[in-house]
Amino acid sequence: MSAQIHEDSRTLAWKELVTQLPGILGVEFSLENGAIREVHILSDQSRNPKQIVRDVQSAMLARFQVELDHRVISVAQVPGAIAGSRGRLICDRLELTTGRDGSSAAVHLLLEDKVFIGKAKCDLTTTGRLRSIALATVDALNQLPAPGSSFSVEEVRSTALGEHQAMLVGLLLKSGGKTEALLGACYEGEDSNFSVVMATLDAVNRRLPTLPRADSTFRNA
Repeated sequence: MSAQIHEDSRTLAWKELVTQLPGILGVEFSLENGAIREVHILSDQSRNPKQIVRDVQSAMLARFQVELDHRVISVAQVPGAIAGSRGRLICDRLELTTGRDGSSAAVHLLLEDKVFIGKAKCDLTTTGRLRSIALATVDALNQLPAPGSSFSVEEVRSTALGEHQAMLVGLLLKSGGKTEALLGACYEGEDSNFSVVMATLDAVNRRLPTLPRADSTFRNA
């Protein structure tokens, strides 16, 4: 019994440490004869899985002198989610519409049991489409903080990063009379449109949980 209690206390301490790392939503340790056999990580997409594995290895070694082989650590990522103390912010839906006058985007974000819908319009160019998605995402995000804090889009850019294309989104956060520049990034994968949403969420994922939440009812149209 005492060995089991010791084992459980160690596991709880490990979980407490790992869940404090950026982007991690949950973790489970699988033990065999007191040794770590597997580590299962659930994370958002704000960080590359290899970065997450290295973070876990470094944290466990520095805090507990536990050396982990990268092969025992598996990472599952939740699309459109960011970690936060008040629940996960998830992109539920992205809608794109093209007409004679330009393109429009609608982004549906979920937080706990609430829906936040942002909309924006831009011209028919590729740059305009990508920017409209970022603007729509920010329009939804701006429904979360209390009055006095707001995000705005500075730039949206697709760029080559090594052998892959990455989406970069630059935002400005105005809060407490100060302006702060934020940068989000996401590998494009198969859907460059959705990667704009992910990069925008990546830009705010560490700042949004620190801002006071609005008490007013969210907009739903």
